[in-house]
Amino acid sequence: MNKITYISLAALFLCACRVNNKDAAMVVAEKVIQAKLASGGSSGCTYTTDTEELTFGVFNPTGGGYTHGVVLENRLPDNSALGPGRINTNDVQVEYALINYEQIDGAVAVAMPEQMVAGNALILTGGKGVTQLELVTPAIAQAIGSNTMKIRIFAQVYLRTLDGSRVKSNTYEYVVQADPAFVLGAPACTAPQVAVACEGVNQDTGTGCM
Repeated sequence: MNKITYISLAALFLCACRVNNKDAAMVVAEKVIQAKLASGGSSGCTYTTDTEELTFGVFNPTGGGYTHGVVLENRLPDNSALGPGRINTNDVQVEYALINYEQIDGAVAVAMPEQMVAGNALILTGGKGVTQLELVTPAIAQAIGSNTMKIRIFAQVYLRTLDGSRVKSNTYEYVVQADPAFVLGAPACTAPQVAVACEGVNQDTGTGCM
């Protein structure tokens, strides 16, 4: 007699929806970059997708969190040719990101729960864009306090296509040093210009006079 194994519909649905490899995505997070003062210093700070990533980040947790831009590439195909009169709907709008943490070293173990942070950018099909994210939120910085440690950041960005479909990026990893002794060097500015730190004086970031 043959043995028949029954699998519930709910179990099949769960298997179909589970994504085991968080690094497989059509929207790809490529690197973490600093904001830079715009040319001329009169129009604030900007992100550019060709900016090189620092090998390691650093910030002072007693002064706040850690904010940078994440470069995203939209590898979804242009689907406007699927029907007459159809417009491309695979441009994507960034909505938010989920950030997880792993403490690499440090004398004191710190609990760092998952954080949801806001993001914003419209990234066209086949193009790249930057969304600014609080990679270390003020709440996590407060938990770290005056402790010195390295933490690994796991950032996954959630987006929507123009027809409302949900899209997730791969999970991007970035290591940052929490150092309560870190002080950002300020440029020498001539009045009436003042020194500007694009993403906060407590972290590595672009600086200049404006």
